[in-house]
Amino acid sequence: MQQTYNPDERITIELFLAARQLPNLEFFSKSDPYLELYYTLVGETEIFLGRTETAECNLDPNWEKTFDLEYQPDLTQILRFQIFDQDRMGREFMGEAQTTVKEILQQKNSLISLQIKKFDKAAGQLICKAQQFKQSNYYVQWQFSGINIKNMDGIFGKTDPFLKLYLFSEGVWCQIYQTEYIKNDLNPKWKEFQVSLQRLCLNDENKKFKVECIDRHEKGINNRIVGSFETTIDEIFTKNVDSFQLIQQKGESAGTIKILNKKRIYKANFDDYIKQGLKFNIIIGIDYSSHNGVPQFPDSLHTLIENNNIYQKALNDISKALENYDIKKLLALYGIGAEPHFSNYYKNSYQTLFPLTGDIQNPQVIGYQQAVNLYQKRLPEIIVKGDLKLLDFLKYIQTVAEYNAEKLIYTITVVLGQEQITDLKEVQNLILQGYKLPYSLIYVGVGQEQFKDIRLINDLINSQKPPIRNNFSFYQYQEDLDLSLLKKHLMKDLPNQVVTYHQQLNLQV
Repeated sequence: MQQTYNPDERITIELFLAARQLPNLEFFSKSDPYLELYYTLVGETEIFLGRTETAECNLDPNWEKTFDLEYQPDLTQILRFQIFDQDRMGREFMGEAQTTVKEILQQKNSLISLQIKKFDKAAGQLICKAQQFKQSNYYVQWQFSGINIKNMDGIFGKTDPFLKLYLFSEGVWCQIYQTEYIKNDLNPKWKEFQVSLQRLCLNDENKKFKVECIDRHEKGINNRIVGSFETTIDEIFTKNVDSFQLIQQKGESAGTIKILNKKRIYKANFDDYIKQGLKFNIIIGIDYSSHNGVPQFPDSLHTLIENNNIYQKALNDISKALENYDIKKLLALYGIGAEPHFSNYYKNSYQTLFPLTGDIQNPQVIGYQQAVNLYQKRLPEIIVKGDLKLLDFLKYIQTVAEYNAEKLIYTITVVLGQEQITDLKEVQNLILQGYKLPYSLIYVGVGQEQFKDIRLINDLINSQKPPIRNNFSFYQYQEDLDLSLLKKHLMKDLPNQVVTYHQQLNLQV
């Protein structure tokens, strides 16, 4: 039975994660752990929410990456945490733990410690802290430098310092940011960075946060704390204090940290751009390649035998979730990888891209019901043929997005497809090249495959040096999911993708 909940009771929380006493899987150093988070409601398909950064050579990591969740009191929201050791050959499973959102919030200070298990054997502790999250438009931008940092390396070297910033939440220090380390420097100057007031001090300028200076050892093994200090935004900006003594645990001074180039920043959010007049252009591509199976057979994902096959269900639900992003409910529909035999668009060869309406100049329909009706109408008129090749479709999307770059129009692109993409490498490269364009690409996986290669696109984008904007997301389609939950999971990355597009252009609201 589908669970229900009252929308007025929704509360957004942020999860801070750490682990202690993880097993070491390396011979000559320490494991490099990262965490993957999975979410599910009772009776529904599990959803991958993302992964943390890799903690280098660290068996007691405090991960900086956090996760935002909507707490729904009437639902059983299950969280499954998997931890892996990242190495050159891939990854190795370290253990997992499981709890519910409600169990975390019922603990004192919303802090829970979970036993990590690897095949029923103890494998350390997972620490999870929940904090109610309120969106903030206010950030600080600053640069930190060190003066006469204590040398922790004796006569054979100098301290390799880096900084960690911590939020204080209900008696717990939660790591929120880490700078780069600077090798052999007692007077370092770290790169300028930004942090939101929500993450730093829960939007309370009188609330203390902590800065910790750490000496990095080779590959992060046996790092040592040089010293730390606590302060507030009010002290820094109102009282104009910019120099702080690093204090060691024994109370001795370990040098000075100075704050440079400090300034407050207001960042427009998703709602601000909507109010400014941002419009959306919605394009849906449907995979008709042979890997889906021949429609005349019952095991095909496009089967004609069933009145409502998996693609039709996905198109119905996804279109319903998307249509309200366009005031006219216009949805452009394209086929990818097949031979269309329409009365107004007839081809005797494999096509990497074709309009389902048959009209190149008018590929749009109005609303989800017309989208589903068009899919049903066209399915007998399409010859399934060849592999799924996305390159031409993506080139077309990027051309549309580039055309709209001078206008206040943002393109939402969804691909409904199975797992096997023949030109995946070329598609990945094109995605990397198009990060500055006003569009988002959402790949909706249809079927029960693992979609491992497609999920890894996010890792590829996030590993770029220097960092680039990530406008790609993946969602594996689940039947019978409540529409509000479907929309939440499907479009969870869109607000940030829109905001980061405008931020990279330095646009002002």
